[in-house]
Amino acid sequence: MNSDAADTRPIPVLVGPTGVGKTAVGIELARRFGAEIISADSRQIYRYMDIGTAKPTADEQAAAPHHLIDVVDPDVRFSAGEYGRLAREAIRELADRGVPALVVGGAGLYVKALAGGLFDAPAIPRELRQRLAAGYRSVSTAELYERLSVIDPVSAARIHANDRQRIERALEVHDATGATLTSWFDRPAESERPGVRLVGLRRERAALYARIDTRVGKMMESGFEEEVRGLVDRGYGAGTHGLSTFGYAEMLRCLRGELDESDAVSIIQQRSRQYAKRQLTWFRQTDGIGWISVENGEDPRDTCEKVLRAFPEPLFQ
Repeated sequence: MNSDAADTRPIPVLVGPTGVGKTAVGIELARRFGAEIISADSRQIYRYMDIGTAKPTADEQAAAPHHLIDVVDPDVRFSAGEYGRLAREAIRELADRGVPALVVGGAGLYVKALAGGLFDAPAIPRELRQRLAAGYRSVSTAELYERLSVIDPVSAARIHANDRQRIERALEVHDATGATLTSWFDRPAESERPGVRLVGLRRERAALYARIDTRVGKMMESGFEEEVRGLVDRGYGAGTHGLSTFGYAEMLRCLRGELDESDAVSIIQQRSRQYAKRQLTWFRQTDGIGWISVENGEDPRDTCEKVLRAFPEPLFQ
C-alpha cells in the first residue's frame, strides 16, 4: 500500500454506546488486517484514569497498537477540535508507514471533528492554558461573560451567560492568540479531512444495560477506588476537569464520606446507562452509519465477521 492510496481511502470508524463491545471487536479487526487503532474516547485521553474509563489493557494494546490514549493530564481541558487535529496527524503518520488506520470510540463529537464537522481550533500550549485558567478562577462568571461580550460579541451571543466552560474557552482563544473565537471559526481549515466509513455496533437495550451494570461491578473489583485515591494523591480532586465525569465524581464523593460504596455503584451504573442512551441518540441522528446488531454472548470474532460481510467494499484496502 502506498501513502497516496492510503490518503484517499475512507477510514473505517467503529462507533457505538459505552459497553457495547467496541474495544474487543476493534482489536480483532485491527489484528486481522495489521491495522493500528486511533481511539475516539473523550475520557481515555486522560492519563492515570484507566479503570474508570475502561481503557484498553496493556495486553489489548499489545495486540493492536493504540493512539490518542493517555494524551493529557486530568486537569487539562481537551477540545474536540484538538482531537480532530491529532487524529488526522496520526492517520497521516500511519499512511506514511503503510499501516491501515481504524478509529474506535463512542465520542460522537470527536468523530465529527475528525471528519471535518468542526473548525480547526488553535493549539494553545498547556502552560499558557494553565496560567489563563488560574486567572479566570478569580473572576465571576458574570464578569467573564461581560468581558467576552466586549471582546467577541458574536461568540457571546451564541453562548449562554451561565455557561462558564464555553465562556472561558472563548476568552482563552482570544487571550492566547490575540484573535477572537469568531475569527477562528471563519478561517478555512488548514488540514485535509479524511473520508470516513462509519460502522455502528448496537445491542438490545436490556442486554446493553446489563453489560454496563456488570462492567461497573468489575471496575470496583479491579481497584477503581484505589485508582481514584491515587489521583487524589497526585493532587487531583473535585475541581479537576477529567474527574467531573461519571464514575470519578461519585468515587470522590465516596472517599469524602458523602456516599457509601453501594450507593456510589448504583449512581455510576445509572449515569453510565444515561450516557449510553445519549450516545445512541447522537449516532442515530448521524447519517451514513452501517449498523451491526450484536447478540448476547456473541464472540467478538463472530461480530467481526458480521462487520466484514456488511460492506460491499472492503473496509481496509
